[in-house]
Amino acid sequence: METAQARKQTCKRILMKMSNSKKPGTAQPNIAPAAPPKIRKILATTDFSDESRAGVRYAVAVAEKLNVAVALLHVIEPHSRMSGVESVLLASQDSEVIALVREKLATLAKSKGKGDMAITSSVRTGKPFHEITTDARERAADLIVIATHDYTGAKRVLLGSTAEQVVRHAPCSVLTVPARATPKRTGKMPPFKVKRILVPIDFSNISKAALPWPTFLAAQFNAELILLHVVEKFPMDYLLGRELMNHTIVPLMKQAEADLEHLAGSLNKSTGVNISAVVREGKPFEEICHAAETLGADLISLTTHGYTGLKHVWLGSTAERVVRHSHCPVLAVRATEARKRLRIRVGDEKP
Repeated sequence: METAQARKQTCKRILMKMSNSKKPGTAQPNIAPAAPPKIRKILATTDFSDESRAGVRYAVAVAEKLNVAVALLHVIEPHSRMSGVESVLLASQDSEVIALVREKLATLAKSKGKGDMAITSSVRTGKPFHEITTDARERAADLIVIATHDYTGAKRVLLGSTAEQVVRHAPCSVLTVPARATPKRTGKMPPFKVKRILVPIDFSNISKAALPWPTFLAAQFNAELILLHVVEKFPMDYLLGRELMNHTIVPLMKQAEADLEHLAGSLNKSTGVNISAVVREGKPFEEICHAAETLGADLISLTTHGYTGLKHVWLGSTAERVVRHSHCPVLAVRATEARKRLRIRVGDEKP
C-alpha cells in the first residue's frame, strides 16, 4: 500500500511536470533588444454605434501621436439569400444602403481628421470578422483597432464577438477598446491617456519577443510598463491541500519575482522606460484583468497565438478571455509577428 509520503512525492513530481514548460528560472537564451515595430497604417472599424465610436477615437489619437495613416472600415452584413422578386428588391435596397453608409463614413472620417492627418474610408459586404481581417491583409495594415460590445451570457454565445474573432484571425496586431471603458453615468469617453501599460509575461521566448510593441508605446506616450507574471494554479493544486500547494507555488513565485526583476532591469537599461514587476497566482486571464484594474493600467499588451479550429476549442486563448473581460483597451500582438522579431543571443547565458 502506498504511504502518505509516497503519495506526496508522486503528486510533487506531477506538479513539477505540469509547471515545467513555462517555469521561471528555466535556462533560456537572452533576447536582443529588437527594433521598434514599424507602424505605418492603422485600420479602425466602426458600425456607427457609440461603442465603436470610442474605438475610432482611440485609433485617431494613437495615429495622431505616431503620425501614421488611418483607414475607417464599415462592414455591411448581407441578408440571407432569396429568390425571385424578393432578391431583386433586396439588391436594390442594398445598393441604397451602401451609398448611404459610404456617405456617413466619409463624413465621420472628415470630422475626425486633424491638421495634415487625412483619414480614408471604405465599405465592404460580408461577414464582419472575415472582411476586417481580409481588408487588413490587402492594405498591409500594421494595427487593427476595434471596439467590443460587451456581450455576455446567451447573447455572446449566440452572436459571439467580432473582436475576439478578429484577434484570432488577424494578420497583424489588434487593439480592442471595450464598451465598459465608457462610463455609463455620463456616457462620455474619458480623456485619452496611456500612462500605465500592463504586460503579462510567461517567460516564453514568444512573450519576450512581443515586448518591442509595449516598450515602443511606453516611450511614445511617456508611460510606465508593469511586467506581470501569473503563477498558474491547477485544479490538482487545490486537491493536494494548502501545505503541499505552498510547497510548490511559493518557490515558483520567488523565482518568478527574481526573473521578472532581472528582465525589468535589463529592459529599463536598454530602453530607458520606467518599468516595474508584479507576480501573482491564480488563473492567468482573471489575474491579468484584476491586476489591470487594481494597478490602474490604461492598456494591456499581450501575445496571442492565434489558435483556430479544434486547437482553439481545446486550448482556448488567454488573450481572447482578457479581451472579453478587461475594463481597459487590450493590445494583442500576433505570435507570428513576434516570431519574426525573435533574435536570440548566442553564448550570453549558460544553461
